[in-house]
Amino acid sequence: MIAQLRTAFARDGFADVTAAISPAERARVGSEAAAALDAHAVRRDVRIAATGDSPRRYRIVGRDTLTAVAPAAAAFYRSPDLLALLSSIAGEAVVPVPHVPEELIATRLEAAGDTHGWHWDDYGFALVWVLAAPAPADGAALEYVTGVPWCKRAPRVEEILAEREPARAHIAAGTVYLLRADTTLHRVAPLRRAARRDALCFSYAAVRDLSRTVTHETLDAILAQ
Repeated sequence: MIAQLRTAFARDGFADVTAAISPAERARVGSEAAAALDAHAVRRDVRIAATGDSPRRYRIVGRDTLTAVAPAAAAFYRSPDLLALLSSIAGEAVVPVPHVPEELIATRLEAAGDTHGWHWDDYGFALVWVLAAPAPADGAALEYVTGVPWCKRAPRVEEILAEREPARAHIAAGTVYLLRADTTLHRVAPLRRAARRDALCFSYAAVRDLSRTVTHETLDAILAQ
């Protein structure tokens, strides 16, 4: 199974890793994150200049709150077994991000028009736990274009989308996927009506990320609102 996931990830920048994580661990992490969203999520509606003024419209729980109220999820983020699994799939070492606020974040899309607009991540990898998902007809599909590094000064989102047709996937509730997040332009498409799409994102770095200067315009803007 790991060899197949590694091949898929190398080819697509995306791999469904659900079956590689135990059902008990998925249930434990998922229940904590869902409870955190119910109790602590705050509304955000911003546009991010560094990603072409793309919108973020959702409710969010930040890393510090998750660490306090979802200890199993926070501990699993640093699990040696999980890091070894992700490294095997990625074909290179996967390590915790050096910028602590980026470690883990939970989001909830709930109203028509809510979206996690077109963006890249600051670091190499995103492990995304989809906790709740609407029906495919209601929107919130994952859309992505691989092999397009992020230039924060000139993100060229519209030009990239004009040149490349995004891959699209409806991600069902209970799915955990790994995305090559720094060179993949991606979004969660807008909800078409009131529904729920809950997700927990673990952000990870490649070793080369540890020695480069990384700025954090996106998260800074979201948390500062």
